Parts: sequence; C-alpha cells; structure tokens
Amino acid sequence: MIETLRILVGGPVAEWPVALQNGSLADGVWVAADRGALHLLKLGITPILAVGDYDSLTPAEYQLVVEKVPELISAQPEKDATDLELLLRVVLERFTPQKIEIYGATGGRLDQLLSNLWIFTQPQLQGLAPKVCILDRANVVNFFLPGEHTLDQVTHMQYLAFMPLMTVESLTIADAKYPLIDWSGQPFAWSSNEFLNRRVHFKFKVGMVISIQSRDLNDDDQAVK
Repeated sequence: MIETLRILVGGPVAEWPVALQNGSLADGVWVAADRGALHLLKLGITPILAVGDYDSLTPAEYQLVVEKVPELISAQPEKDATDLELLLRVVLERFTPQKIEIYGATGGRLDQLLSNLWIFTQPQLQGLAPKVCILDRANVVNFFLPGEHTLDQVTHMQYLAFMPLMTVESLTIADAKYPLIDWSGQPFAWSSNEFLNRRVHFKFKVGMVISIQSRDLNDDDQAVK
C-alpha cells in the first residue's frame, strides 16, 4: 500500500511550491500527466508511470521521457478526458494510496484549473476525492464528502474558503471567523474566511465541498510545504 502518491501535472513551474522547485519533495512515489513527466526528470525524479498524449513535448523531449519513464500510457490527442483524469483512472485501478498530492494543476489556463477541480464530482472519481490534496505555492485544496470534518490550518496559510462543487445540503461551519449555519444551495464560493484557533469544524449532509487554504503572495515568499 502506498502512503502518499504524488502527481505532477503540466502546469506552470512558477506556481509550484518552493519545496518542489528546489527538489525537496524527491522522495516517495511519483506519477505524471503528460509534460509533468519531463518536469520530474529534470528534477532528478523518475515517475513510475506517465499518462498523456504528450503533444506538449518536442520529439527530443518525448524521446527522453520514453527512455527514462518505466511505463508510458498514451492517449489520443482528441479525447473526452483530460490527461489528469485519465491518470486518476489508472491510479484508481492500480493503487490504494492513503493520500494523493497533486502539483502543477493550477496556474496558466483557467479552464484547466476548473477541470482539475470538478473532475472529482464524477461518480467514478468521487471515492478518491477525500484522499486528494492540490497544492501550489499559495494554496492548499482539500476535498470532502458528506459528514462531519475537522480542518487544521496549514502553516503560512492565512485565509480559508469553502466551495461546494455540487448541490449541498445543511453546510455548517464552526470555529471560523465567519461561521455559517445550515446553508443549502448550488455551487458557491464562501471566501476570505479565517481560522481563529488553527482548527475549524464543519459538516454537511449532501454534495461535495472543497476547502481552500491560501495566503497573499505579497506578504512573503514562504513555501506551501
């Protein structure tokens, strides 16, 4: 069983946590989506597999990936799913990680960012959602299914947001600067909240909710991890 499976997508390097940029996250099991495989190789990290159409790679870059990555799963350039979605399906079939960290999934194209969030509402991938954490240099995103939850503040993260990705019933947020009581409705962003005591409790009965812990990049250049 894999404790933490790390995924690198092909998003802008500038949005990575500093710890990934400087190679401090080299340990553990890595897999990659498309250009993420090349980025990992440049960091001296060899992913155990990569999934994608590789249309973002030059012939020389693709050849390097072919030579170094133990397993490549190719997808057609014209397909109904993103490279990350295809990779997550492989993860679901082959592995049972306790936690999934996704890097390179933010920044750049807004449509890709939104896709990377909403793919977890698909029935096939909903079971993975509670294990997933999307990280970049200013944000930490976690996914939650119905129930009662406790969220601890990540170091350097000042702000807190909750956003239903599906229709939600009875969302209640306690212990935060701005509490919420028994709210039901369609996808909506409850942003710019804050922790009071480094821990927040919340619950809801139906749907899927993400938490977003974030910081203002104008304050400092601390790493997310």
